[in-house]
Amino acid sequence: MAIHKIPQNAGKVRVAVTSGNTWVVWNGKQGRYEFKIPCKDRKQAELVARMINSGQHNGEIDPKMM
Repeated sequence: MAIHKIPQNAGKVRVAVTSGNTWVVWNGKQGRYEFKIPCKDRKQAELVARMINSGQHNGEIDPKMM
């Protein structure tokens, strides 16, 4: 997986399941300001979401390292 940049206006992110049964961390926006981070499983997605919501990142996050 790649390093994902987290925008400053990300807001609160949540864990969601896409149509292909892939767990993602999603900011709930659509269009230009939307971002999704695909994760291996629900546990990893919840951990990534917790880190983003608490601000424990430096503008980017690597889900592979979780």
